Amino acid sequence: MGIASAILVPTALPYVAWRLEKAKTLDVVIVDKTAPFRNYREHAAIPWLLHAMKLKSRTGRFLDPALDYVGYDPVDKRGHDLTEHDLAGADVLVIADTYGVYVGDYQRPGEQAALERSPKIYGGLAIEEATAITAFAARGGTIIGEFNAFASPTDDAARAKMEALFGVRWTHWVARYWPNLQDANEVPKWIGRIYERVYHHPFDLRGGGLVFVHEDSDIVVLRDDDDLRSGVLSQERTRGGTVFDLPDRGAFAYWLDVVESTASEVLYEHVVDTTKAGEETLIAHGLSRRFPAVTRRWGAWYFAGDFVDNTMDLGSPERAWLLPFRRTTAGCGGQTDETSFWGWYVPIVSRILAARAHDP
Repeated sequence: MGIASAILVPTALPYVAWRLEKAKTLDVVIVDKTAPFRNYREHAAIPWLLHAMKLKSRTGRFLDPALDYVGYDPVDKRGHDLTEHDLAGADVLVIADTYGVYVGDYQRPGEQAALERSPKIYGGLAIEEATAITAFAARGGTIIGEFNAFASPTDDAARAKMEALFGVRWTHWVARYWPNLQDANEVPKWIGRIYERVYHHPFDLRGGGLVFVHEDSDIVVLRDDDDLRSGVLSQERTRGGTVFDLPDRGAFAYWLDVVESTASEVLYEHVVDTTKAGEETLIAHGLSRRFPAVTRRWGAWYFAGDFVDNTMDLGSPERAWLLPFRRTTAGCGGQTDETSFWGWYVPIVSRILAARAHDP
């Protein structure tokens, strides 16, 4: 064997091994109403993951992120609501995002979602959709939902149905960490407006901070060093998560919602790494440094964060052993989007999907 062959064989082995693996079937329906652009960033990781796991639809093909979802079509500029027909024969429903598409999404250069509030084009979960989802769950379907599956702009009736399904209650608080609170390209101006209305002085805070917002009525800013320790925010496994042998912890600090468990098992908690002053600030606003991050009620799993949303180049999915390799390398140590995605989110979701996969 020549030197070139000696190099090519181990390099090609994962691709060959993947092609030799037997494909399984899993019929997955994806809902994404927040797709203003053709990057499909709010749900594209799900078809990629199914491809990597060699899980095909019942028609015998891999899902296409541009075609195989229900929601807003950025090409036709139209929305399609979920129906019972969409769920007929499905094994799993993934509610990636229902926040929607807004006029402001098309007013920034370079396909950047709006930072300012603007009129809604399409979005929110309708009561008919919530009813269809509830019926799907009653038939034994598995549901993976995440922020935003029932928060604003979904109305109260549909939200109540979804909260009952997942066994959680949304507190109307959302949160996100920004490493630079004055970054005009990342921090929405409405954050500053709410802050000024609540505290009656300019939003001139410097450095990084974890911001909690209660619609338009209240806001809490935990600042690096003063209120936050270096860990900022993590997702820690509870005893229930240990039973499922899930990863120990994640390190996600993008958009999340603060929910309370009403009839669900809490598998992970968001944990804010506060100083004493930071914890006292949270308590003063009726918040806790620990609140549910992943819950489970029968076959309905709720992820209280915008976890699937990412812009990473995931690469080719057609490689054997790829997911455990990424978990061991990119998914270990540090507090980055990549670490949390490969080391925490993918292991959990792939286990949920694998449990419903079956032979063709």
